Amino acid sequence: MSAFVVHNLELNGEGGAVSLPLADLPHTVPEQGCRWVHLDCYEEEGYTWLSSVEGIPETAVEALFAEETRPRAVRMGKGLLLTLRGVNLNPESNPSDMVSLRLWVTPHFIVSSRRRKLLSVQGLVKDLNNNEGPTNTADVVATLTETLTDRMATVITDLEDELADLEESIGEGIDAGQRDSLVQRRLETIRLRRFLVPQKEAINKLSQEAVSWMSVEQIARVQEAANDITRYVEGLESLRERCLLMQEEFANLQAEKMNARMYVLSILSGIFMPLGFLTGLFGINIGGMPGTDSNAAFWLFCVALVVLGGGQFVLMRRSRWF
Repeated sequence: MSAFVVHNLELNGEGGAVSLPLADLPHTVPEQGCRWVHLDCYEEEGYTWLSSVEGIPETAVEALFAEETRPRAVRMGKGLLLTLRGVNLNPESNPSDMVSLRLWVTPHFIVSSRRRKLLSVQGLVKDLNNNEGPTNTADVVATLTETLTDRMATVITDLEDELADLEESIGEGIDAGQRDSLVQRRLETIRLRRFLVPQKEAINKLSQEAVSWMSVEQIARVQEAANDITRYVEGLESLRERCLLMQEEFANLQAEKMNARMYVLSILSGIFMPLGFLTGLFGINIGGMPGTDSNAAFWLFCVALVVLGGGQFVLMRRSRWF
């Protein structure tokens, strides 16, 4: 198999598929059977081959190889262009860095493309190799839609659990790690919501646009996936609000700590200000200062300062300054 062809499959209609060689790539859009060609967007040969296939509109080719994509479902030529996103469950990857999957689908032909590996596609191909996969192109689309949606549930649930743990730990104190974790969770929520909102619209439109070549059961599966994504979007909205409330709580707790510290400093300043004034006044070296000729003057002055400071403390205490 060439580098630009990840999978070239012929579905047998019974849940299995046969992997075909590169020489069997179609030159026209098949009008019977069920073919699925999965391409790597980074290979120029894939763009060249797809452009030469008779029956695929140029706009579909450009969309399949576009660098930036947004979830959508739109008719192009004789097929339906479907762009979806799946959570990134590849090792050492951030799940919120969602992976794009682009498909151009007709009743007998699917051509899809990727820029990064998507575990949902790999799992589907594995099922086909075990004769446990979809039976036709509509079934492939419905299965991919379901799988992409189901894999989001774990990521969003984990996000909710992490935020719940943060909420419980707020009362135990605030540290830089908690704030960094909250910021990271909020960024993940924003990234997920950015693609899930248009994906919900795309899947809803898919269930309407593909009526002619999808069975009632397949449409129901797609609609159920759309309903699940709606719940996930609502959950992300709630998570975003919780992140904002937690950030406000962090700011309030930090302000309370700062105010408490400033209050203590203000009390100390209030006590030592007159004492500092007196020590400064009696520290000037000019003639006429009282007590300069007495050996007990220093100690008497210290006692007076202690009494004055103690009196201020008692007065502030009775006035409920602290």
